[in-house]
Amino acid sequence: NDPKDIEVLIMWSGITRKEFLSTKRENPLHELWVDGPHKNWMGNFIHDQHWNRHPSEDSTWIKSSIPYMTWDNKSVTKFLDLYWKHFYSEEESLINTFESILRTQWYLDKLGIKYTMMCWQNIFNQYSFKVPSGWVRQEGDEIFGHEIWNLAWRDNTHFKEDRYWPDNATEKISKDTPLLKDLYPNATYLWDMIDWDKWWFYEDEQVEYGGLAEWICLKVRDPWGNGKHDPGHPSPLSHKKFCEQVIIPILEDL
Repeated sequence: NDPKDIEVLIMWSGITRKEFLSTKRENPLHELWVDGPHKNWMGNFIHDQHWNRHPSEDSTWIKSSIPYMTWDNKSVTKFLDLYWKHFYSEEESLINTFESILRTQWYLDKLGIKYTMMCWQNIFNQYSFKVPSGWVRQEGDEIFGHEIWNLAWRDNTHFKEDRYWPDNATEKISKDTPLLKDLYPNATYLWDMIDWDKWWFYEDEQVEYGGLAEWICLKVRDPWGNGKHDPGHPSPLSHKKFCEQVIIPILEDL
């Protein structure tokens, strides 16, 4: 296929995501991580029966997901807890994210592939949200990131079907907040090399550099959550709306 006939859309996840390559040859704990009764549903291991097998079974990627997440594999949880406690830094994570964005950008540009990037929520600003009055969680509690958009602070339960963004929550969230690249000068030059004309963001009076999460909660005002089995992600209906109202118009303009 001609690369010029290819169109690519990329949605970046949180900057805290980290992967570690473990090999049977070099890591004495490798077999604890890739086998046993505690294999995780996410397919944390490339040998999981629900995924295609890697050509060689002597290596696997350990994925961090969100900080201090408890994995079914206790050895993986112990290892990642060590990383979060002693090695993680927001600045390094930001640098790693910018480097990944730039590698992808340069590759697509080199091949002449048309593309648009976006993020699932604002990952570029330092911001928080204070819980408004009238909800189960304590008024004024400060929350961050995904905790803002999954709306569990409304009821403090695992899942409810009526988690809409409340009408009384109108204050600025990420709008006019500091950019992480300005807080961490080691990352500024990388930010300056990113082609921001190739990005889509959702922005309004409350948020800037927003993504899918902000669009669902603040634009279309859908309830958050994909049922009791997956309360942390958007519903298929919200994804369908996003595809029809955002993705398809982007593809038509590429």
